[in-house]
Amino acid sequence: MANFKHWIKTVVALAITVFSCPSLVAEPFAYITNQLDDTVAVVDTASGSLITTIPVYGKPVGVAVNPVTAEVYISVPEGKGFVVLDSKTRQPVRRVSVSNGALGIATDRLGAYVFVADWYENTVSVFSTEDFRLIKQISVGQSPSGMVVSHDNHWLYVANRVDDSVSQIDLKTFRIRNTTNIGLHPFGLTIDKQGKRLYAANVESDDVSVLSADNLKRLARIKVQGRPYAGALALNDSRLFVTNQDESTVSVIDTHSLTEIAVLEVGEKPEGISTHPDDRHVYVANWMDGTVSVIDAKTLKVVNTIAVGDGSRAFGEFIK
Repeated sequence: MANFKHWIKTVVALAITVFSCPSLVAEPFAYITNQLDDTVAVVDTASGSLITTIPVYGKPVGVAVNPVTAEVYISVPEGKGFVVLDSKTRQPVRRVSVSNGALGIATDRLGAYVFVADWYENTVSVFSTEDFRLIKQISVGQSPSGMVVSHDNHWLYVANRVDDSVSQIDLKTFRIRNTTNIGLHPFGLTIDKQGKRLYAANVESDDVSVLSADNLKRLARIKVQGRPYAGALALNDSRLFVTNQDESTVSVIDTHSLTEIAVLEVGEKPEGISTHPDDRHVYVANWMDGTVSVIDAKTLKVVNTIAVGDGSRAFGEFIK
């Protein structure tokens, strides 16, 4: 019994050491595509600083992080596909051909598939992350862009920009279950953790559509600022942050009242947006400034601005 108690104390002490020592706990990193620089900037979210820049040819746009492996996927329209980065070595390890319309990119919640939206071919291509073979090509609406997967890994949602619609794809069959018309030119999509609500940023109608994630029933339209691009949820899904390209601002939406409660100034032409795993800090890529703004979702203040590169876009979920 004495030996057992000693073993328990040793395990507890080791656990305390690991979780209290910053050097032993890996902080997430933000992967920011710099489209005009042909690079991906890696930001250490612990120190709030740029730690390296990775050359990625092909005008990188979209970002998706594999939740299981060490891989990060970068869409490269001029490279006609996507690039696989190793997040440990921070080097490109593979290029996968799709077409010259590769834009939006996402993974499923199990890290088994990569989805690539083809802007010109009006398709979503499904690749296995095991060997990057093409498994399925799904015809969707015109100019598919933003995508998001439900947290139960059942549905893939696709924003069809030119068709002003959103499609819902069953990930068991890779077939479209539903397509619903919403606002004008939807681009970025966001889903809550409970799988109840889907939010679409409508670039041309300057608003956000709120849909039932189950059946795409239209629930509300929320007016925001000029040319909303994408959104991210924070604080247990109680606040939605939406980038407004033309206003250089981020709209803050209360998801209970479905109203805009604040407008925050960030860098010029904000586009990509993603929430830190702490559920409190929201990262915004500013295209014209070549910076990333960090917002505290509780205080609604910009707490840091990080220079990253020319044409910062970071479209997708870019923190790993």
